[in-house]
Amino acid sequence: MIKSVKELRDEKFAAVCTQSGIYKWWFRESAIDSLLKPLGNVNKKQLLHKKVKGEVFYALYFGIANNCRERAAWHIAQHHTPSSVKSGYLSTLRRTLSALLGKNMTKSESAVNKFMDENCYWEWEYTTNREKALTIESSELCKNYYPLNIQGNKVVPREIKRKLSQLRKKYQK
Repeated sequence: MIKSVKELRDEKFAAVCTQSGIYKWWFRESAIDSLLKPLGNVNKKQLLHKKVKGEVFYALYFGIANNCRERAAWHIAQHHTPSSVKSGYLSTLRRTLSALLGKNMTKSESAVNKFMDENCYWEWEYTTNREKALTIESSELCKNYYPLNIQGNKVVPREIKRKLSQLRKKYQK
């Protein structure tokens, strides 16, 4: 299944079940050059891409979920409270987008929401259990290029992962 973030937010995630699964974040082609610029030499040619409703989108982030509905809500609708930012509880994707947009995390909630609503699709697939999702994630991060994933990512160069990590720390305010 794949839906725009705006659709998912508006329908309060009704299309997403509570099963475990895997997911990809797809970003509008016109948004990724400026979004990824702070990371340096991201190899756009290695990115997975697909047409969604006649437009090209690129997969920049891959993840797993014990509960797909909760994970979608966590990434899409989480609030950037000072305590969630300070404790590191803010979604990794939201932390990453805040940093790439050059915004302090406690002040970036509306900018991240707007960016997601205008530029992102969330694709998900259910798995029979968490172990199956972990196996798929490990395989994906060893064979495909997801520049917004740091942990377990075997394809993206260390330099890009290091820059992303530094940016997250810089904007964790």
